[in-house]
Amino acid sequence: QAGAQQPLTVSVEQLRAANHAASHDLDELLDAAFDSDGLGLICITGNQAFQDEVQRIREEFLPLASALETLPEDELAAIAEPPGTRNVNGYSRGVDGNRSGLYFHPMTDEPGKLLPAGVAPDPTFYAPNRWPDTSLPELK
Repeated sequence: QAGAQQPLTVSVEQLRAANHAASHDLDELLDAAFDSDGLGLICITGNQAFQDEVQRIREEFLPLASALETLPEDELAAIAEPPGTRNVNGYSRGVDGNRSGLYFHPMTDEPGKLLPAGVAPDPTFYAPNRWPDTSLPELK
């Protein structure tokens, strides 16, 4: 399509290097992808080892999505997002107008504890992760 936006691409090596150096080299790319005119999408590329790891993760975790959907309603309610949040941490079924999903912070179960001293965690963005520990512990 004429004028259609293309997803932005970054290599996993670039991401790792920027993370390791605690640099802001990718800020412009992230801003372009996620600002009001962006697609909200970044494609991450990598070598064969990276692609193999992505494939392994897909094969391991995508089947758990259907298992999550079939949990009893009371168990889904226990891990649901708190009211007033949008796709931050917890289970959501159609609340955002889209498919259901389990949203979580990938580095810690308690992201609010990563904030500097004296900064109160906004519950909209710093809610603790919620997992179906009893029924589907392998998801965590």
